[in-house]
Amino acid sequence: MSDSRFGRSIRFGALVGLALGLGAAGIAGAAARNQAPQAAIQAPVGQPVDSFPILSRLHDWQVIDDKTVIVWATPWQPYLVQLKYPSHDLPFVQAIGVTSFGDRVYARFDSLRVAGFRYPIDNIYKMTKEEAKELARQT
Repeated sequence: MSDSRFGRSIRFGALVGLALGLGAAGIAGAAARNQAPQAAIQAPVGQPVDSFPILSRLHDWQVIDDKTVIVWATPWQPYLVQLKYPSHDLPFVQAIGVTSFGDRVYARFDSLRVAGFRYPIDNIYKMTKEEAKELARQT
């Protein structure tokens, strides 16, 4: 191989390596930017509880993201409900349902019903009215 060909192939290899390195850095930076808003949502607000009481039906609910909902069991008591799996229909539905055992909804046992599908409840957090309103306002 002549020296000029060898020099061109080294330059080409360096250029390809540089392009791949910049591409990987760009992807990593984009992933970090996409996860930054989720970090605030993933940090649970309130104290963890195993269940919450439900009299006959939910008073109100607000979607935070496709895995998190603020559920108002009464007009005075909100709960943050995290689902085990994301529901991509959740931000768009007009009504949700919740399974219950007796007069209580349990984490890791009951489910949220969204568009005919059941999504198991992973965690429940008891919130104050102010925490719920602030979290809903942020989204």
